[in-house]
Amino acid sequence: MTRGLAQRWRRLGFAAAAGAGVGSFVFWAAYWVSFIRGNLRGPDFFSFYAAAKLYVLKGGSAVYDLALQKQFELQVTSQPPDRFIVLPYFHPPYYTLLIAPLAALSYRQAYYTMAAFNLLLTAALVILLVRSSLSIHGRAAIVAVAMIAGFFPLFVTVLQGQSDLVVLVPLAAAYAAWARGRHGWAGVFSALALAKPQLLLLIPVLFLARRAWRALAGFVVVVAGLGVVSVAAFGFSAVRAYLGALGTWAIGGRLPSGGELVYTDTAVYSLRNIIDALPGVGQAVTLAVLVLLLALVALSLSWRPDKPRLDFALAVAASLVLSPHQNVHDLALLVIPGFAVADLALAGQVRWPRAAAVVLAVAYAAINMTLAINLWSAALGALLVAAYLTFERMSVRPDPLPLGELTWSGPRPRRVIVLPAYRAAKTLQEVVGAIPPGHADRILLVDDASADSTVSVATALRLDVIRHKRNLGYGGNQKTCYGQALKMGADVVVMLHPDGQYDPAIIPNLCRVIEDGEADIVLGSRWLGIDPAKAGMPWWKRIGNRFLTAAENRVLGLHISEYHTGYRAYSRRFLEAIPFLENSNDFVFDTQVLIQAAAFGFKIGEVPAIGKYHEDASSVSFGTSTVYGLKTLAALARYVSHRAGFKCSWLTPASDADKQALAVGQVAHDG
Repeated sequence: MTRGLAQRWRRLGFAAAAGAGVGSFVFWAAYWVSFIRGNLRGPDFFSFYAAAKLYVLKGGSAVYDLALQKQFELQVTSQPPDRFIVLPYFHPPYYTLLIAPLAALSYRQAYYTMAAFNLLLTAALVILLVRSSLSIHGRAAIVAVAMIAGFFPLFVTVLQGQSDLVVLVPLAAAYAAWARGRHGWAGVFSALALAKPQLLLLIPVLFLARRAWRALAGFVVVVAGLGVVSVAAFGFSAVRAYLGALGTWAIGGRLPSGGELVYTDTAVYSLRNIIDALPGVGQAVTLAVLVLLLALVALSLSWRPDKPRLDFALAVAASLVLSPHQNVHDLALLVIPGFAVADLALAGQVRWPRAAAVVLAVAYAAINMTLAINLWSAALGALLVAAYLTFERMSVRPDPLPLGELTWSGPRPRRVIVLPAYRAAKTLQEVVGAIPPGHADRILLVDDASADSTVSVATALRLDVIRHKRNLGYGGNQKTCYGQALKMGADVVVMLHPDGQYDPAIIPNLCRVIEDGEADIVLGSRWLGIDPAKAGMPWWKRIGNRFLTAAENRVLGLHISEYHTGYRAYSRRFLEAIPFLENSNDFVFDTQVLIQAAAFGFKIGEVPAIGKYHEDASSVSFGTSTVYGLKTLAALARYVSHRAGFKCSWLTPASDADKQALAVGQVAHDG
């Protein structure tokens, strides 16, 4: 797509979004004006007003008495008990203190006051978000304001006199503080947003996963302070009644004893209702899925802190989806995740900006058309935003290591060919003889305690030879190879198997990719040459190779044709950066090296290679290959856990490999 066409599409998208927001706002505003001309007996605000009256007239200990709630709400609505269902009031004591002055006004005056207060909070919300943004200014800011103003859940909050904006504004302040690295203030503001704690279940999880102890401390201190104020104003018994009601209704989905007199369930699309509607087995499966989803979200929240705005947005969106009790107006909290996604997409800091635009458009339409469709469309919109944020967050790659320019030790790169050998006496002479003349400055063979004459043949060929006193394994052999090659002053190190499985003729191609600065690690891929099946690769190896390569590409975010080739070339700066001495001593060493390359941001190149399968070529059994496959998957899992914050020694770039070239010297000696 040309730049001019892309700009036209962008302007068209801005116009459509602004039009949708303005159109929605005008429609909802007209509806609200028509609504307030009635008797105002319908909105949820009657329960808040009754609670304020109850606190002023009966004291704090009576606020959470369901029977008294019913009595006062019936007085507000002036309707017969048999024709009216009371809405339970289970907001925290400090919120009751906030709305208590409304009791001095008439019901209509109190409703207008609450509506005006919510409109002021909406303005504060917009200001907080726009000021915290990376890229939303000018035209984009106008579009954002229009869409927020026309967001259906915000309209429902104002119309119903609900408390969601009292949650949303401090939560937006917490988001802004978290984005700027002010974790202590993020914790303080998050605690001030706990008027509906069931909607913010994952905010403390975020602080714990991020090890943001200042945020957690600020959160705990403010919660404790609110608790002290609540006990002082309401008494311990009232606070205990509130906590009990919160656990049984807002969290567990049930009312305390006596609740059957006033029970009404409007959270028709909350997870609790979904679970309750399923049979026994379905409930168990659904709960298991929810636990796994919660684990996935918690894991992605604990990913390396390179995108804090995504972290906070995901915590809010996932809290809404996982909340056991919610209603349409509660989805007003999606303003923060939606704004964060749009902001980061415009700033070029998401991996899939077009997908972000589609998700936001579909979610906005689904939620705003709730009345035209049903409440499940709102649930779908929330789920789309949470799912996108989860995948986007887990796709974030760690920042690459800062790398200098490739430099050579002499007038041209110094090439060292390393041969990790084990019982290679029969094939060694042929392999060495096939190395193109003039393309190897040194050839190093490391013998892994072979019982045959490998060392004698290598010595006769005038190779540099190191012999292990005992067998260290394939990975242990390579550690000695690379350490010694660096000590020899290698600029490029090529690993060539001495069993004749790979053709030495492509050594110049491998070296050229590195020496031209195209990559720091180059693989000789058998899937870029002739069909491995025609070359003789066993069918079970082909299946395993394809499966593992697909899994590794998916996890590492790369597009490599083959991970499991033993024909490789490395630059000096790559071997000096990766802690290869921490890698395994067995065959999974090669996999770990590629994971390290991906984790540290090195470029990986490929050239075609042909594998040879004959009697003298080394080969592993089906059982050994199965173990290798499992270890490969385990290495990928270790990479994931390392990105989640659980340190892994072989993924920490702190190696002094060039200074510790012979760390295995106690088990090796010169031949």
